[in-house]
Amino acid sequence: MIPGLLWGIVCSSSLPASGVLQYRVSLLSGDDCDFEQVITLLEQNQHLLSPAAANRNELTVWSGERLKLAGSGVAWQAHFSGENSFTAAEEAWRDLCEHAQDTTGSGEEMSPVAARLRQGEAGKNCCLEAEKINWPLVLGSFGFTSSTPSLLLVPALAVVSSGGNTWLWQARWQAGQEIVRGSWGNTPKNTESATVSIPKDSPLPSSGSARVLREAYPHLHPEAWMAAVSHASKEIRAGQAEKIVLARDKELRFDRDISLVRVTTYLAKKYPGCWSYAIGDLVGVSPEMLASVSEGKLLCRVLAGSAIPSQEQRLLSAPKEQLEHRLAVQSAQESLTDLNLDLEIPAPRLLHLGYVTHLATDITAENLAHHAVTSLRAAAALHPTAAVCGKPREVAAARLAALEAMDRRRYAAPIGWMDATGDGEWAIALRCAQRVPARADTYRLIAGAGIMGDSDPQRELAETETKMSPMLCALQA
Repeated sequence: MIPGLLWGIVCSSSLPASGVLQYRVSLLSGDDCDFEQVITLLEQNQHLLSPAAANRNELTVWSGERLKLAGSGVAWQAHFSGENSFTAAEEAWRDLCEHAQDTTGSGEEMSPVAARLRQGEAGKNCCLEAEKINWPLVLGSFGFTSSTPSLLLVPALAVVSSGGNTWLWQARWQAGQEIVRGSWGNTPKNTESATVSIPKDSPLPSSGSARVLREAYPHLHPEAWMAAVSHASKEIRAGQAEKIVLARDKELRFDRDISLVRVTTYLAKKYPGCWSYAIGDLVGVSPEMLASVSEGKLLCRVLAGSAIPSQEQRLLSAPKEQLEHRLAVQSAQESLTDLNLDLEIPAPRLLHLGYVTHLATDITAENLAHHAVTSLRAAAALHPTAAVCGKPREVAAARLAALEAMDRRRYAAPIGWMDATGDGEWAIALRCAQRVPARADTYRLIAGAGIMGDSDPQRELAETETKMSPMLCALQA
């Protein structure tokens, strides 16, 4: 199969519909990197970005404990829509991996830095931990419903830090089936002076906080949203649903263009226990891991039940919070049933995030490779969870459009990355903002709250404001 011609895929008009993904990976350092260092290394190597790369100014980001990535430009990109978008995306990913060619050793010497590191590791009779990454990597952001096109992309240039090593990734889409090696521009050997050492932490230059010029409510004003909460609670008390998660949005225009480098660096540094991202038009930091798969092991983190830190102890006893969380865990367990996995489900715990505390349960399973379950397939089975939709899932999903009066687009849907073996991380796109098209000074913030039969509309509104605060602070940083 040829990428872009089947499964209803719509490829970017700036990229060929068929061909081969050529890539090369150069070892920059055997040291760990924090995200700010990854960004600095990307900026140092920006001259390697091909003038022909699509969306040269587009920044792609993922930052978590397991992997940190910052990329520029797009080498390959595809969109998917319709009821089978997850299946179509996985098929396109498989085909892309089959049509990917590693040109790292194609007639060019290994970087002296990489050569020394490899020689040193060989002398210790061990392997480089980062070689557990199976290239190529794809990043993706999916729509909450099938009507919103989902996105997979491969950066044209990226710095990737994982497993104690840091790598420079270069990729290009070669149209047609003929493999043309060609020149990649400056080789790692020629750029050694810029990549031998990891830069030390340095604060971003300060030019004052961005100011909000205008705050608007594109859909429901706070009073109207609280009325929707009351209506949802009434439906739940009448037995029409067990839980409905209602989201609301507001649009902010700032007095200047917002730097995504500054925003993502702020989020990665402020919330190291979460997953920061900037993929497509979405930027944020998620506390909830929908599906992480590493060497055949699954982690699914369920969050439901929230409180400000001074009231967090009530989460362990309040009937509303306990029931909300229990329904979310049951929903995740039921969603994974068809994958035939042996699940481990511990008791819930408190997850402290500074600005808010959640009830959290980490569901785990092993032997996913034996069942041919990729991280994306696990994420597809789980989406949408009761924590972001409601329960029963089908009933709650049918009520959202009417009660919220808005399109969530990619909010509360899977966002993350996957390598060539299917290992990867797919968080739920929460604590996020969507860039308004063609503007760099206007963002749409979205947050939700789990509505139960005894929900207090004023308290639920305050919860959404609390959940929006991390992104507001990041956008103003």
